[in-house]
Amino acid sequence: MRNPPKSKIRQAGIAAVISVLIIGSAVVLAFAAGDGPGEPPTTVAGPAPETVGYVNYATPEELLAGHSGRPLVINFFASWCAPCRAELPDLAAAHAQYGDQVDFVGVDFQEASEAAAAQLLFETGITYPIMEDPEGALLEELGNLPAMPTTIFVSADSIIVERHHGLILSEQLTERIEEIIDAS
Repeated sequence: MRNPPKSKIRQAGIAAVISVLIIGSAVVLAFAAGDGPGEPPTTVAGPAPETVGYVNYATPEELLAGHSGRPLVINFFASWCAPCRAELPDLAAAHAQYGDQVDFVGVDFQEASEAAAAQLLFETGITYPIMEDPEGALLEELGNLPAMPTTIFVSADSIIVERHHGLILSEQLTERIEEIIDAS
């Protein structure tokens, strides 16, 4: 019986290390998203609304102009998007902390059910204005990449400072918000 070549052993070792890194990253993200072991699940008392009171901006330019003079955080989400569900409580907390300095707008992206969106917003404590993007045109134009979730940070002079594609962690959200406040 022959021993495997050193290159095969090295490849197996590299594959094992990559697997551990991927699994470890997934576990870290799961804990960062909340509701992990040791944390009680997020709950909200009372009945959820059945619909969302959407605001309307005809174009992305109108959205940006409507918030000119104040920094703006635009978050694209959907009730069917697990990472969106994970980050919405952090966005609600950021809005509670920075809402007097920064505007927030949520964009409900290609939503399958308005009732599901209303339930999600209720459960996660989102109280800032929500608009809808049923065709995905707004995400394509503002986000430049159809990834969910996407969070866009806009300076007070309506310049897009950053597009964050994928789950944004609480610390990243706070850093970006403070950056757009400082830039304004």
